[in-house]
Amino acid sequence: MSKMEIPIDQVKRLPAIGGEVDLLKVLQLMPGIQSGGEGTSGLYVRGGSPDQNLMLLDGVPLYSVNHLFGFFSVFNPDAVKDVKLYKGGIPARYGGRLSSILDVRMKEGNMKKYEVSGGVGLIFSRLSVEGPIAKDKASFIIAGRRSYIDILAKPVIEKQVGGDTELNFYDLTLKTNYKINDKNRLFLSGYLGRDNFGFGNAAGFSWGNQTATLRWNHLF
Repeated sequence: MSKMEIPIDQVKRLPAIGGEVDLLKVLQLMPGIQSGGEGTSGLYVRGGSPDQNLMLLDGVPLYSVNHLFGFFSVFNPDAVKDVKLYKGGIPARYGGRLSSILDVRMKEGNMKKYEVSGGVGLIFSRLSVEGPIAKDKASFIIAGRRSYIDILAKPVIEKQVGGDTELNFYDLTLKTNYKINDKNRLFLSGYLGRDNFGFGNAAGFSWGNQTATLRWNHLF
């Protein structure tokens, strides 16, 4: 009940800010969901506030899902396999969040052949590589993004405030899986992301997420 599944291919076909697809921006177009304002990545589901949503990346809760003051989310579309959003009738295993559950699962890597994709945008560039470690037995995917606002804006800002200036964000996503046999499979995934903002000695902050997940699937 009230569960929405959104294919990542559909997400990538929608118009995007600066030509870059963002998962949370797409969800804000769905019924019963609103954004808090221009440029924010928070979800307001049926009147609830963003802190009443549980956001999971491969089963791990993320407490801050924004890059660049909310213009982009931490979910890299190149590494996302599927997205499930529960707006009501939330299964008990997810706990007691009031508004919604966003369950994002990462790709597991191509077991047949190597694939490379990427892009150069106005705000950041991205690159992803996936392929088999052992054909039909184990695979991997690694995807990363890095902004270069600091490179473009550094001369102007340093002239105004003086000192070293940091204005960037990056994230790195990695997942591997190993097929033990027809009934057992191991998955290992991780995420590392950080936002760095510093205006000389005047002001600044640095924050991010680090997650790791080890999962064993057994078919009874």
